[in-house]
Amino acid sequence: TPVTSRSRMPSSAWKKKNVTKAIEKKFKLYGFDEILTPTVEYTGIFTLKSGEEITESMFAFKDKGNRDVCLKPEQTVSTARFFIENFKNFAMPLKFYYFCPVFRYDEPQHARYREFWHLGVELIGSNTPESDAEVISLAYCGLKQLNLNFELELSNIKVIKGVLNSTNLSRGDKEKILHYIDKHNDEGINEILKRTDNGEILNKVLSFKGKRGNLNELKNIVRNCPEAIEGIEELENILNFVEMFNNDYVINFNIVRGLDYYTSNVFEIHANDMQICGGGRYDNLIGLFSDKDSKNDKNKGVPAVGFAYGFDRVIEALKAQNLIPKFENNKILITYVSEEFLPYCIKVAGELRERNITADLDIMKRKVKKAMEYANNKYRYVIVVGKKEFEEGRITLRDMESGGQKFLDVGEIEPLCWIYSMNRANLISKIWSW
Repeated sequence: TPVTSRSRMPSSAWKKKNVTKAIEKKFKLYGFDEILTPTVEYTGIFTLKSGEEITESMFAFKDKGNRDVCLKPEQTVSTARFFIENFKNFAMPLKFYYFCPVFRYDEPQHARYREFWHLGVELIGSNTPESDAEVISLAYCGLKQLNLNFELELSNIKVIKGVLNSTNLSRGDKEKILHYIDKHNDEGINEILKRTDNGEILNKVLSFKGKRGNLNELKNIVRNCPEAIEGIEELENILNFVEMFNNDYVINFNIVRGLDYYTSNVFEIHANDMQICGGGRYDNLIGLFSDKDSKNDKNKGVPAVGFAYGFDRVIEALKAQNLIPKFENNKILITYVSEEFLPYCIKVAGELRERNITADLDIMKRKVKKAMEYANNKYRYVIVVGKKEFEEGRITLRDMESGGQKFLDVGEIEPLCWIYSMNRANLISKIWSW
């Protein structure tokens, strides 16, 4: 049994790749460029903000040079480090996207593995409401094109923190409440709120659900909490643009995000009772990687915003909603009656591959009957070459699904497979707005 994630059969890998391509295409349309960062990182870049306790949920270890390293638990911190090392003198903004495995030493459960995949983006160098809204819109549209039913929930963590800072609770209690909110532990929240007279305000904020037009009533509730008012106004600013992008949403201040580096607007996307996407603004993270001895380091306050899909969960949600297309196989197996026709078969395979048609040679020297048995359920077509095919420079093409076969020129295979491929693409287009 794998220590981390599940192994994938070819059909599952095919589905995963096609979903990935559809979303990556949307990323590129928004102007994001792909980056690759190492799977193994220094542990210190993750403990820098979150503290040493985060290593309990990481695959952290000593390498042969006695250095503290880990399998990266998420990509945003790696991107911040990557930016400082390679792009800090470039004109802003910079737009990056990634698709990579990440690792967390959690208890495995449904749609949660110790090795899983993040597909996401980071927009670095802009603190405008438009940049938040564009990133949120991209997260929304990336899933919408898959025809997936989901809900986008937005928040601003300054609202909850502002309310908490207006109470007489200790710092430890405030941190516990944020943790309980993230874990939806109402019992834990209420137990701590018994220690303050302002718990009613927090409960009203947590129970608030609505749109941008409903935020005035919330301002009245938190009118004595300046930081909370600031957070609401920031949220109003981005929602103005989110609505321009025609993205449906709901405001939910239970969204606080578990990672410590988020500074204001945050969001999550849920489908089939699973969180499948999360992100937000993190304006202080990149500064942690700047030169602490330099008074003029312009990168100390670089703003940034991003998100990541929990890709395994996206696939699970697509399956639950019957939106994963059936694995289609249009591969061709080429076999022969006699070994003297092998050179001709090699030539046929070469011609088909030049036309981007998948063609396998039977390299086991099977009899034609045995080759057919092998090809059943593995190949869509089988090409059989015998004396007649060899002498006339043609092939016999057998459709393994229908059982029919045709005597053809090699060039005639291309339009047949092209029509078949177009049928598959049309099917995907209906499902994913291909």
